[in-house]
Amino acid sequence: MTPKKYLNEVLEIVEKNSINKDSVDFKIIKSNALSKLSNVNTIEECYPIVNSILRELGDNHSFFMSKEQVNKWKSTSKETDKSNLITFSGKLLKKNFGYIKMNGFSSGDSISIQKYADSLQKKIKSIDNKNLKGWILDLRGNTGGNCWPMLTGIGPLLGNGICGYFVDKKGNKSSWFYKDGESGINESTITKVSNQPYELYDNSKPIAVLTGSKTGSSGEVVVTAFHNKKNTKSFGTKTYGVSTGNQNFDLSDGSMVLLTTSIYADRKGIIFGAEIEPDEIVEFKYNSIGERNDLVIQKAMEWINGKK
Repeated sequence: MTPKKYLNEVLEIVEKNSINKDSVDFKIIKSNALSKLSNVNTIEECYPIVNSILRELGDNHSFFMSKEQVNKWKSTSKETDKSNLITFSGKLLKKNFGYIKMNGFSSGDSISIQKYADSLQKKIKSIDNKNLKGWILDLRGNTGGNCWPMLTGIGPLLGNGICGYFVDKKGNKSSWFYKDGESGINESTITKVSNQPYELYDNSKPIAVLTGSKTGSSGEVVVTAFHNKKNTKSFGTKTYGVSTGNQNFDLSDGSMVLLTTSIYADRKGIIFGAEIEPDEIVEFKYNSIGERNDLVIQKAMEWINGKK
């Protein structure tokens, strides 16, 4: 494949699918990109041009992965350092608050995805008990990644049903769901637990969702999934502001464009696309997360304690 054919492949994908295609001058973006080909001899030399195309779309979310980056992303389970695979923790706070801290999880490796989803449900099961007053889901450090193992893993708290939507540029909605250990789009399962899915002792207990400026992308998917859920309230500060959906497009040389093609909407159809404001703003410093003086956790506990 020639560099020109490769670049045209990218431009065709972007023109057909970008959420911002109609709000930018795509003819200029295209001519700018093709004009840079005169000094290009290999497909790898096209990579900076692809990055510039995605930048010029102005959605602040689309990005490019080289062939090497894609291979690494698809084989995280083979890495010697497995610390990036289980990016959550959980414990009991004050004996009767279930606390789950979910950071970002970025992997396209089926083994890593399976382990994450299974392990998170197992963690929830280890904390859950008849005396719990409620749950605190801390997403303040969730910078995003792959939303499907996140939704599957946290599914016992989400409960069965549609929990959000991707809305494309024509207004078409694709629903996200969690049901009996599975998550996916519309009727299609993308990720599911390998064992019996866990069900909470009492799924009517209140859930406090904590957000902050680092909560982004797929982290904002999880925020959206709990938004407008009964007996749920969010605390902290507004999210990073990329509550838009990226779709993966494989390119001929093994590289990939992750292109913003949709906007998130919650279970009631409220559309986001930018920062998501919590129900109650509680300012905090990131170095105080989880400490005794963590005001956001304290506010969440106060709210849970006030629920009957």
